[in-house]
Amino acid sequence: MNKRTVIDTGDARPVDRAYEGIRRRILEGALRPGDHLGEEQLAEFTGTSRTPVREALRRLAGEGLVIIGSNGRSYVTEFDPVEVEAVFEIRARLESYAAELACERITEQDLNRLAKIADEIDKLGPEASAKSVPQFLELNAAFHQIILEAAGSRQLSIALSSAAAIPLALLKHYVWAAQVNLTRSNEQHRQILAALRARNPFWAGPLMTAHINSTRPPRTKQNTMIPETPSRPVT
Repeated sequence: MNKRTVIDTGDARPVDRAYEGIRRRILEGALRPGDHLGEEQLAEFTGTSRTPVREALRRLAGEGLVIIGSNGRSYVTEFDPVEVEAVFEIRARLESYAAELACERITEQDLNRLAKIADEIDKLGPEASAKSVPQFLELNAAFHQIILEAAGSRQLSIALSSAAAIPLALLKHYVWAAQVNLTRSNEQHRQILAALRARNPFWAGPLMTAHINSTRPPRTKQNTMIPETPSRPVT
């Protein structure tokens, strides 16, 4: 972590400024899996102090992006293949169910919000870049969150919260260094939106499953995940 540029996050509280600044650096790939997160350096580039940085790291640990060791030292999470597989499996199963439930309960206002997000993703262009991927992550998370909230199940939201905190696009783009195709991913978003508008759970559920599984890396004979070579959509 060599950059000394202070992150500008406006007039946010110090802990929120530290959280947003560190999280952004992780999502952008400036802080990579296994990197040590020194509190003094983090305080310097977020323009805060060690106390808000410490609290921000605890929040990020709760999201699964940071590991805090028994000695108090913090690191960017290194994603174990077995755990990554579990994240894909949980999201594929539970988000498909959320899409089915949302078909019955989603409002016209929410459908319009989904359409607007899809339009915003289209504006990012077809290929991933240091600028477009973080923007996509935010828009994509909002898209999936609207569907989850429309499902109207508190228990489903709780069950998904930990797995959904680690964006699959982050795992794909920075852990495996695989190319992402934003256009193809967003085409899948629009297909899901069409199924939701049609109020057809038998269409929406399988589309969501396919959308998430289309990003899942193949497995080797040793039952470990391997990096992708062609560009794939991101979820």
